[in-house]
Amino acid sequence: MPTLPSNPISSLPALRSGRASKAWRSLALGSVFILGCGPKIPEAVPVVVSPAALTAVALEDPMMGPQEESPVGLEAEGEVEADGGAVRGEEIVAVAGEDGIDEDMEFVFDDLPVGDPYPVEGLVGQINGRPVFADEFLLPLEDRILRIVAERPLAQAVRDVDRLVVLRFDEYINSELIIAEAESMLSAEQQQGVLAWLTSVQEQTITDRGGTRDSAANSIEDEFGISLDEFIAQRRSVALAQDLLRKRVQPRAIVSWRDVEQAYRRNYAAYNPPATILIGRLRFHRERQAEEVEEASRLFAEGLDFPEVCESLGVTDGGEWLEIELPTDGIEGTSLASAVKSRLDLGSPGSVTESLEQGVFVSWFSVIGVNKQPGRSLFDPVVQLSLEGELAGLRYAQEQDRYLSSLKDRWVAGDIEQMRKRLLLIARVRYLTNR
Repeated sequence: MPTLPSNPISSLPALRSGRASKAWRSLALGSVFILGCGPKIPEAVPVVVSPAALTAVALEDPMMGPQEESPVGLEAEGEVEADGGAVRGEEIVAVAGEDGIDEDMEFVFDDLPVGDPYPVEGLVGQINGRPVFADEFLLPLEDRILRIVAERPLAQAVRDVDRLVVLRFDEYINSELIIAEAESMLSAEQQQGVLAWLTSVQEQTITDRGGTRDSAANSIEDEFGISLDEFIAQRRSVALAQDLLRKRVQPRAIVSWRDVEQAYRRNYAAYNPPATILIGRLRFHRERQAEEVEEASRLFAEGLDFPEVCESLGVTDGGEWLEIELPTDGIEGTSLASAVKSRLDLGSPGSVTESLEQGVFVSWFSVIGVNKQPGRSLFDPVVQLSLEGELAGLRYAQEQDRYLSSLKDRWVAGDIEQMRKRLLLIARVRYLTNR
């Protein structure tokens, strides 16, 4: 009975042969030679990056130029207080570069207190379920804002920039709300009709601007700074908004005859201005101008009227002194002194009564003329159309504001005032921090 060797592997013929042994020795020596002469392969040390590093900003690209500095700068390595109660810090992280060598990269991140939602940079709010960012408002106004900041004092620049941004915000919000409501009300057939109308508008635009699509696109780009597709989209938005307002707001902007009557009574003085009287006065010093006093007394005694005496004495401006409104009760309703009122006669302009002595001065008063402007009746067609148009505009604006308020409650997620404050804060940090 054959016995098994103590080491079965060593008893294999292939491993005990001399040729196999030489092959293994050659392979081992070759491996040692390669490892001894070749370069050592670098190994990157694994790095664990915190979630805060996901908000890292890119490093400066030499081909793109230096990046703009953040309005909230880092005073030193560590943590500093930033806007909104956040803590802004910096962290140096070692990562493996393209050539396998570890490189140091700087990550700037924002940390918020635990439990607070993380803010998205530039997010103002949501309209119709769509996020709205600050650049949609600020980029179209950037040139004007930069000019305001450069040319005006800081306090005035802040007020002007705030006014400009708020106006742009309100216009944008109202436009988006109206367009969203108009699009939601379109049926399938109406959408097909709108598409057909837009096709005809595009064809007409191309025809009017050179006859080819390229020439029309270049013309619109030069004139409006937008593409042909954006131009057609704007025409669509304007048409939808006008149709919606015509259906929902215009029927409520009603002006009745009673409204016209009340408006006429409120503006009665504007349509029926009161008459005015022009009062003349001759005034001389009794001692220094004794000759003029004597000559004026003689001329008035001869029966000359006030303008003739002024002309004889060479008085400038014909002696014109005061022009006042004439109340309905005549001279007695004016604010003139009683002594002056008693010397004026509306029935005979230019006439002069006795002189008035006031201290060392001697004066003569006269009504030079009465200016009566014609009034305009309520039954004047021009007056009625003017009042009706003014009231219709006011009523239309009121109904439009009321309708927009209902749309804001339906389509806008969040407080409009908070969105406005957020946008103003971003604009101030972006354009006014370095002043």
